[in-house]
Amino acid sequence: MPAASAPVSARAQVLVPPTLAPERTPRPLRRCFSDRPAWQDSLVADLLDRAHEFLDTADNEGALACAEEAARQTPRSLEAQVDRAIALARLSRLEEAREVLTLALALAPQDPEVLEVAADLYVNQLPPSAERTAIGLEYARRGGRTVSPRDRQRAGRLALLEGQALIDLGRSADALRPLASALKHRPDDRATRYEQGVALFELCRFDEARTAFERVLAKDPGHAHAAYHLGLVAERAGDADLASRSFAAATLNDPKSFPDLPVISAAQFAAVVRAKVAALPPDVLAFLGQVPVTTAEMPDVEDLIAESPPLSPTILGLYRGLPLGRDPDGESASRAAAGRIGRGHQARAVVPHGASTSAPPERAIVLYRRNILRSTRHESEL
Repeated sequence: MPAASAPVSARAQVLVPPTLAPERTPRPLRRCFSDRPAWQDSLVADLLDRAHEFLDTADNEGALACAEEAARQTPRSLEAQVDRAIALARLSRLEEAREVLTLALALAPQDPEVLEVAADLYVNQLPPSAERTAIGLEYARRGGRTVSPRDRQRAGRLALLEGQALIDLGRSADALRPLASALKHRPDDRATRYEQGVALFELCRFDEARTAFERVLAKDPGHAHAAYHLGLVAERAGDADLASRSFAAATLNDPKSFPDLPVISAAQFAAVVRAKVAALPPDVLAFLGQVPVTTAEMPDVEDLIAESPPLSPTILGLYRGLPLGRDPDGESASRAAAGRIGRGHQARAVVPHGASTSAPPERAIVLYRRNILRSTRHESEL
């Protein structure tokens, strides 16, 4: 998961005079009502029942129409606001969903259902950023503290959301505890088992990760993300046949998320790197005269586990050694250019495994061909 993003900039609000505001087409509400008289005491309850039915059948427009009418009749109805938010999110109207959830949280800041929906929105649906993920994490944790122990399904989902947020924030070791709790509540949940595998993979516990992904695929052979991660594990283990089959299955089941990689050999990749380095500005090249830029297929596990917690196996590149101009005596190389794909936002350099910090380790920048190709869609992006 896939670097930290910049803070969201303030948005200017433009006030439109009522006379100039565009007319809105009324929402069709006929699906929300039966043939009996509309304005009875049970109208709001009927609207919410219909909204639930529409959500269950993925008729999100119908659900939104009913939930909005229920909210118009009783603006403080928490159920109506939650149904509105769910329908809006499913319709990809995410900013509107966030506004509705802000109202719902103002009405009931400790309600586990509202907190679950809010956490899911911030962790899994809004465009990712460290700040949004951190907000989702706090909603999931608050929901976990307030949910009834008897509501095992919701408790499990909230623990899963907490684990997902921690993985996305680069805190996979911390994620294992809530994920284990989620599996106690819902032992057969494939999403939780998959996230557990991802956390173990990020921690370079590859054998345990492989077991988790295989368990997911045993129950859901079409799980593209589990197949992809199993391919990554198999690739590291040198099992080229399993890796090839797993990557092919991921592409077959989810070609949008896992397209075929650009076909660029190791020699071609190295040539591209050399050409791009040669084209860098002179002041940058002056520094690179002291730091060779090399290429490799994938990170060595010794480099990954040289720090605690380990670097992600999906980093795009790594700076080895101490920063230029630093005194090696007592100095730890803990910050430099290391990118990663998909999850978390780590950027660190490492002292090579087994090296002493009392003498300067050899400096180098290493770019990893397979990880970089997996971050591109076309050769032109390389």
